[in-house]
Amino acid sequence: MDIQRLAEALAPLLRDPEAEDSFAYGLAALPAAGTDLMVNVDPELEDRDDVTVEALVERVGAFLAMSPDQWEQVLLDVVAEVEDAVGEQAIAEPTALHDDLALTSSVVFVDAVLLSFLAPLQFPDGVIRVQLDADLAFEDIDIEIEGVETITFDGLDEMLDQLSQDS
Repeated sequence: MDIQRLAEALAPLLRDPEAEDSFAYGLAALPAAGTDLMVNVDPELEDRDDVTVEALVERVGAFLAMSPDQWEQVLLDVVAEVEDAVGEQAIAEPTALHDDLALTSSVVFVDAVLLSFLAPLQFPDGVIRVQLDADLAFEDIDIEIEGVETITFDGLDEMLDQLSQDS
């Protein structure tokens, strides 16, 4: 795939799209979230040869056209997963996580979207990464906290199994 061609095809969706070695990127409005963000588009050249420019442009368009209801459901799923994982542990600031989440960037793949959030009051040293599936529904979450080893779980049950093994 020609990355420059991908960047040019993204011009109607992204402001001033740029091409790098293996991906394209640019700023875009995400009306459902009420924000502008950096959208990185990764055709996964090293792993796939079946992805087309048209499919990636379509995926970016679908992501940027998310409805407010879809976006709100993603946020509710993120909050529920984080609150389940944190449980009764102390947090830096007692504020609603929903209100603290700030979307900072995204990576669009042909069959998924990866979102990066900051929650500066509750996780001042952390980044919350959320994976959406091909239908733009919540699929997975990963929280990285600076100075802490990151472990990813496929769900709450797997996390609880791991924690009980470590005891």
